[in-house]
Amino acid sequence: MLLAIDTSTDDAGIALYDDGRVLAECAWHSGRRHAEQVLPLIDTLLRQLDATPADLRGLAVALGPGSWSGLRVGLSLAKAIALARQVPLVGVPTLDVLAYPHRHGALPVVPLVRLGRDRYGAAVYRHVDGWRRVGAMRNLALEELPTLTDAGLFCGDVDAAARDLLLQRLGAAAAFAMGADNVRRPAALAELAWQRLRAGAHDDLVALEPIYLGSPVKERGQGDTRHGPGAAGAAG
Repeated sequence: MLLAIDTSTDDAGIALYDDGRVLAECAWHSGRRHAEQVLPLIDTLLRQLDATPADLRGLAVALGPGSWSGLRVGLSLAKAIALARQVPLVGVPTLDVLAYPHRHGALPVVPLVRLGRDRYGAAVYRHVDGWRRVGAMRNLALEELPTLTDAGLFCGDVDAAARDLLLQRLGAAAAFAMGADNVRRPAALAELAWQRLRAGAHDDLVALEPIYLGSPVKERGQGDTRHGPGAAGAAG
């Protein structure tokens, strides 16, 4: 059984998954209370299944982009459990998690995660030799969002300002996920991680780091394609 943990933003989630089946899933608005809420909810889901941490055979964690503090909580917890149980850990970019449920559509998919200070983490996903991210994840100001693609399905943290601008610039070529389709599902995180584990791949517990996409303290209009270890943290 695999445990998935997502604390990328104020919205958090956990899921339990095994061999292609979602056993349990919980997604909620956590605010800044990840550290006090996540572990008790993991215990609750395990109890609902009459399971214990000893039944875990793998861990998955959302790597960001997102909140600096939120990402640190999730990654630290996932590493601690993986180390204690001696099970493999898989890190999955948060934008991959948001895009994954929309992979069967014809349009490119553009997931957005708010980074604070009117900036967004974003990327483009499409079918090119299989479903995958095309190009780098980027840290963009609001006015830069229409430069990502000339047509696409936008999902995730698409607030009113982003929606209005995209409609103004792209017109009918901009489509938007509605309601529940914008929820970042921990079951999607679990499934993506499970696929990697089944292929015999996992991450190094020491080397795995959050994806921050660079500093949000930039002049408006300057994109940032940096990500990974050593990049400055996003607001959080």
